[in-house]
Amino acid sequence: MRSDLSAKTATERAAAPSSFPRLSFRQKCKRLLAESLFHSRSLQFLRHWEGSLALRFERGSRVPQFRRFTRSKFGILCYHRVGTEGAPYHSRLDPRIFDAQLSYLKRNYRLVPLSQMCQELQDDSAVPPTLAITFDDGYRDLYTHAFPTLRRLQVPATIYLIGECMRTGIAPWYDRVFSAIHSAPGTTLEVCLETPQIFKIDSPESRSLVAWTIVCYLRSLPDEDRREWCTNFERCHPAREEELQNCMLDWAEVREMSQAGISFGAHTWTHPSVSRLSTEAMDRELGETRAFLEAALQTEIGDFAYPFGKPEDCSALAESFLSRSKYRSAVTTSEGINTSATHPLRLRRLQIGEETSLPMFAFALTKMFLESIDGAPFQTRESIETPRHIGKSVRELN
Repeated sequence: MRSDLSAKTATERAAAPSSFPRLSFRQKCKRLLAESLFHSRSLQFLRHWEGSLALRFERGSRVPQFRRFTRSKFGILCYHRVGTEGAPYHSRLDPRIFDAQLSYLKRNYRLVPLSQMCQELQDDSAVPPTLAITFDDGYRDLYTHAFPTLRRLQVPATIYLIGECMRTGIAPWYDRVFSAIHSAPGTTLEVCLETPQIFKIDSPESRSLVAWTIVCYLRSLPDEDRREWCTNFERCHPAREEELQNCMLDWAEVREMSQAGISFGAHTWTHPSVSRLSTEAMDRELGETRAFLEAALQTEIGDFAYPFGKPEDCSALAESFLSRSKYRSAVTTSEGINTSATHPLRLRRLQIGEETSLPMFAFALTKMFLESIDGAPFQTRESIETPRHIGKSVRELN
């Protein structure tokens, strides 16, 4: 294992869980700006230019400039769960907030299925700013809370399923880490990452932060080492099995949603960071998962979502495998718009997280459409030896 990654480094780079935000002065100013733009209807004026202008910062200048933008712009939103009770601990979104967000999207944007967006990207279609809705992991409250709203508002969506979770009905490995730490006795936790570390776990906030720190560390390891670490950890710190069962979608729910127009994609078999997979493991995680889902749903699965989805979690090897397997699309969690120039296996998404403010939600969408984003390079096998942890919040657990 690499000796350059310590628990301290992971803690410093992984921000606090989004369930317990601590706003900086800059964040408070941004929130105030968003509220002002939203309630004064100035945001509506900015939305008028979302399709035709791009905001650029020229070298050496702190003042942004607007430039004409001639390509159509496509955004993809990334949700996880819609609910607030029980597992998963790393994601909370009140169903009422979700309803308000989708109502806003329905009023102000063109919403299309992901399959249609992929076709329009390929055809370089001239369309107004367009959005597609996606959900990662396949938690059960997507059926109980999100699906009724999607159906009522007639909003199309794609849900990316984890193969092993669909087979067992049990939540993925990182939820086990969160569950174990949230149920651990005492106010401190000793674990060995690169070296033995003692963490404070004297509040729900600190427990979530420690869990996220550990997950950040584990996703940097070769997947075989990650599995071994988790097995050893659970011998000392077992997860609450009762809260991890029945929190994922089952096949009856998936089929009902599919019949109602919800589409489904693959999210690997066990949710590893695919850049840490061996060539042999790649076939099971990416190839066999697709075959498993297609057999169960009796339909073609053409869309894929990279677990975690940051540049350090993706790889040229995985992209090559997806291309050979004739996947139509693959989505990351690198933020920004997509255009006809975007590689279909490197599509960007905007993570929604647990934002409760509708003005901030609206501001983030307008900002995404107006900003000019350069494509994030994928890593080669040689470039992943020293990983970078980009942990804005626990919402990056895709």
